Amino acid sequence: MKQHAMKIKYLIFVALLMQFLSINAQQDDKWENWRPLIGNWRGEGIAIPGEGTGSFSFTFDLNEKILIRRSNYDYLGEKMYTMFDDLMIIYLVNGTPQKAIFFNHEGFSRTYSISYSNKTITLITEKNPQTPVFKLTYTLIDDTTLTLKYEIARDGENFITYSEEIGKKK
Repeated sequence: MKQHAMKIKYLIFVALLMQFLSINAQQDDKWENWRPLIGNWRGEGIAIPGEGTGSFSFTFDLNEKILIRRSNYDYLGEKMYTMFDDLMIIYLVNGTPQKAIFFNHEGFSRTYSISYSNKTITLITEKNPQTPVFKLTYTLIDDTTLTLKYEIARDGENFITYSEEIGKKK
C-alpha cells in the first residue's frame, strides 16, 4: 500500500513538472509572432513604381538572437524598371523582438519599432522632421499566405500606400 501511494505521488509530481515545463516553454518563445514567417516567400503586388514580383525570406541567425529578412523585388512601370534589394535585422530588446534595422541597395538605413496585434506585425520608424515616417505591416492570412503593406507619411502622420502585395510561402 505504501509503495502504491509513493507511485501515485511520483506520477503526480511528474505530471505537474511536465505541465510547468510546457507552460514555460510556451511563454519563453520570444519569436512566437515571427515563427509563421520563417522560410522563403514569393510576392506579387502593386507599388508606386508599377507592378512587381519578387521574393523575400526570414531566417534566424546567431542562435536565434536575431532574425534576418532579405528581399529582392523588380517593378515594371510605364516608363521605368526598378530593382529593389534590402536587408533587415530584427533583434531583441529586453528579451523580446522590439526593434529592427533596415538597409537597402541605395544606401538607406532606418530603425523600426515593432508592435504586435493578433496575426499582424507592424514596424514603424520614429517621427523626425527631416525624414518621412515609414510603416511596414505583415498580416498572416493562413500558414502559407500573408499580406505586406508598405506606407510612407511625409508629414509623419498621413500615410499613403507605397506598395501592397500578397506573399505565398514557397
